[in-house]
Amino acid sequence: MRYILMIIFLGIALVGKTQYFPVYSQYMLNGLAINPAYAGSRDVLSSSIMYRSQWMGLEGAPSTGTFSAHTPLKNRKIGIGAQLINEKIGITNNFSLFGNYAYRINLGQGRLSFGMKFGTEILSSDYSKVSTKTSGDIVFAGKENVILPNFGFGTYYFSENYFLGLSIPAFLSYKAVKSGTKNQAYNEIKNYNYLISGGYLIWVNSNLKFKPSTLIKYYSYTPLQFDLNLNAILMKDGMLWLGFSYRNHDAFVTMAEIQMGTKWRLGVSYDYSLGEVSNYNSGSLEVMLRMELITVVKTINPRYF
Repeated sequence: MRYILMIIFLGIALVGKTQYFPVYSQYMLNGLAINPAYAGSRDVLSSSIMYRSQWMGLEGAPSTGTFSAHTPLKNRKIGIGAQLINEKIGITNNFSLFGNYAYRINLGQGRLSFGMKFGTEILSSDYSKVSTKTSGDIVFAGKENVILPNFGFGTYYFSENYFLGLSIPAFLSYKAVKSGTKNQAYNEIKNYNYLISGGYLIWVNSNLKFKPSTLIKYYSYTPLQFDLNLNAILMKDGMLWLGFSYRNHDAFVTMAEIQMGTKWRLGVSYDYSLGEVSNYNSGSLEVMLRMELITVVKTINPRYF
């Protein structure tokens, strides 16, 4: 376990130099988490809260709390949104605040949206919490706070029956300067995270639909990662969703969502870890609650996306 924790802490140290994107299993319930162009796409005021406990039982494992909200403006071509993320990994707490802006145009049977996100991350590390064999080690002493502004871009096409998205969550990477107290921003294409998403709605009847979808993550320094998802949408108006996902080299995921009235939707997912790390944890749990102020539902509103 000690070696696994060392890897986690090493990953934290690299956050300031390269890009980092948190893991979500229910990104399908909150598209804003992966693509700023999703802002306003549901044509209602949509807000959600999420908590994820990753690798439960493993000391120092990530835990993430997220709040997001987005809505179209009076000019229905424009959508805005905001997202707050607080993630705890070992000795480091990462707080992020980002605003989102999207512009939509009608294209074919659906809409094409272009989005931008802008904001900052605040990383706080308490090195005194690291246990060492020798006392008084100055390398593991004191606290460090780092502010890392950033911005990202995404595009998203959606219709009644399918969607496609591409996003780059962050353009800037950071590296420490000689003083050791500041970080210098730089833009390098090989450090980009590329997120490609897509899905299709298969109608069987009014009480049964299937929605296969995928999320592909490309980062030049790590193996290609992809999620393969399948949801069964049951009952009238999709009141109950049951699904599973496979995330290569990482986890099998089971999930369930239930619509409670016209405004509230609850989603729960559980990840069964794969690989060597599975010997040291009891899986990952994620709970999300979404609330929408529904006034007008249009035909091309992506209610299943």
